[in-house]
Order: sequence, then C-alpha cells, then structure tokens
Amino acid sequence: MFRAKLYLDLQTDCVLSEVTNRWNTTFAVSHEEVIEDEHITFVIDAEDKVEEFVDSFETAAQVSSVERVDETHLKITKRACGALPVIRSNHGMMEWWDQVNGTQRVFDIVVFRRSDLRNIVAELREIGSVHLAQLTPYRASETLLSDRQAEVVETALQGGYYEWPREADAETLAADLDISHTTFLEHLRKAERTLLETALNQNNRSGVSSPEDRQFMLGSGAHADD
Repeated sequence: MFRAKLYLDLQTDCVLSEVTNRWNTTFAVSHEEVIEDEHITFVIDAEDKVEEFVDSFETAAQVSSVERVDETHLKITKRACGALPVIRSNHGMMEWWDQVNGTQRVFDIVVFRRSDLRNIVAELREIGSVHLAQLTPYRASETLLSDRQAEVVETALQGGYYEWPREADAETLAADLDISHTTFLEHLRKAERTLLETALNQNNRSGVSSPEDRQFMLGSGAHADD
C-alpha cells in the first residue's frame, strides 16, 4: 500500500469552483461517495455561509440535491466533475477529506499498487494539471493480519485482482487457495479494513493543511503536469 498526495488544477467546469471563487473561500470536502460512476455525494462545512451556499447549490444545474446535516454542514449530490470517479475506478481510497479552492484540489489517497497510482495520474491529466506532491509506502506490522488474511491479500495482488480491469476474479483466486468464494472475500475484506483503518489512523485528522497545501491552494500555479 502507498499513501499519495495529489495537487490537481481542474480544467473542467465545476460548481465547487464557482462557489469558492464567488465567496473567496476554501473548504474541505468529506464523506465522498461515487454513485453509478456519474454522480457523487459529499459533505462540506459552510460555516457562516449556509444560506448563501444552499441558494447557490440549489440553482446549479450540476446539483441534484442539497440536504442540511446540521447547522453548518451540507450534504450535496451532484454530477461528478471527473476526479473522484477516476480515483475510485483505479482502486484509490480517499482519506478523510480533500480540499477545494477555485479550480484547485488537494487529494490525499491510499492505493494498493503503484500501477493504480500511475493510472490515476494519467487519467486526471485528461481533466487538469496534476502534481504528485508526496508518495510514501505503507508497511503494515506483520501482527496486523492473520496468516490467512496475509495469504489472501498477497494472492489477490499477485493474481491481478486489483488491476483494472481485473485479471482474476475472487472465485478463481479462492479456488487457487482451496477455500470457498465466500471465505476468500471475508478474509480479503477484513484484511482491507484493517490495513486501511491503520493507514488512515496514522495520519493527522486535525484538518490543518501543510504549508505546501496552502501555497498551492492560494493559486501560486507552481505545479503543472509534473
């Protein structure tokens, strides 16, 4: 597994860019989910601009629904601008949030394979300028997974289960290990959950961005297609 930080300067129209530009603000987007490859849901903290944001999102053609989660948070469902489906389709997993300011995005993701990250970067370059700001390996303690879980994960990786499109399905890999399809998936999902939770819990959840993030989000334009 690897952790990666990506800076994206989006070159497609997006309502989030319009909102942040209009009110000269930056916000974090969390709890993101892709729906049928074309739409996404996510939560933002509108702080003291709830009414203005609701009005703006409700009148945007890209947005299909706006829900109030609490006094400051909004849950939005909209047509995807492209970035999140690219990350998801290449087995990338979002960290707790990404950051939005105008056309600029900062994504913190976890991937299982370098090839997945290469595909993500290549496809994101079709919709904007991308800079890989950080790539660090994640080495889990051997005690995190049971022997069987470790064996299942290794078999899945070597068998091409995490490639896109998949080179082998779960039934085939289960047969290779002489276990049932259901047992294979159970071990795999438990292992994925353990590895992902451990990776994410080691990261800072304070919401404070790094100096590099802030420089990029201020629109310095220092990174382009690196």
